[in-house]
Amino acid sequence: MQVDVAEFSRRLQAIGNAEDVVAVRETAYAALNLFDIEKVYYVAPIPGDARVQPIITNVGLPWIWERQYRARLYEIDPLPMIAKQRLQPFVWPDDIGDENLTRKQERYLALAAQYGAGRGVGIACFGPDGRSGFMGCILPDDAEKPAQDTLLRLHSIGQVSIQRYCKLVPAALSIPALSNRELEVLRWMGQGKSNSVIAEILGISASSVDVYVRRIFAKLDVSDRTTAAVKALSLGLIVSSDYERIVREAAKLQKGRKNPLER
Repeated sequence: MQVDVAEFSRRLQAIGNAEDVVAVRETAYAALNLFDIEKVYYVAPIPGDARVQPIITNVGLPWIWERQYRARLYEIDPLPMIAKQRLQPFVWPDDIGDENLTRKQERYLALAAQYGAGRGVGIACFGPDGRSGFMGCILPDDAEKPAQDTLLRLHSIGQVSIQRYCKLVPAALSIPALSNRELEVLRWMGQGKSNSVIAEILGISASSVDVYVRRIFAKLDVSDRTTAAVKALSLGLIVSSDYERIVREAAKLQKGRKNPLER
């Protein structure tokens, strides 16, 4: 694939100059677009122990996939560990041969394919203080295998992204451990959905949503929806391709409300 080297350098520099986590995600996505990559997911940290639940964010893949990944699929996704062991970018499933995958790991790859992530480039990224992350760049099923120079450029995007993220979010800053359900509620809350609508979407009671919202506020140390959405975005707990819209809708939902938990 022919890529404008000067434009690639500009977009790489934009990642390094990003002023917040949202901008890191957006500029990294813009750089990936040069290679016709429109779907990508991030896992951090790359766990050595499958019982350690990482933070997972994605752009372009279905929300149901992210929900299931956060709930249990992260335990059997072999791609982050393969990337960590190889250190170099690899294409899955093309380059997976000698890993002796378990049945569950093979099952994951089959499920990923059903959600549009059957083929991609896996990249391990490393920052200071032993921090790590995985970037999975989804390729079209019929796309040619990327050339080595393309893989190296994709690796550069991942590395610059995690370096900037680590500078913006120091290791000493505690990332609150939100449950899968709390993250689901936070996602919809950030999009301006009321408790009753969130309850309908998730198939639970409005009172249960109210409890989750209170827990989210406590864990994020905030007192309103707008601040919760902004903080979650700044920590990389949720991702939006339209940051201003999320904040605007959250602020609109909050405006004029006596109870910050509900409409």
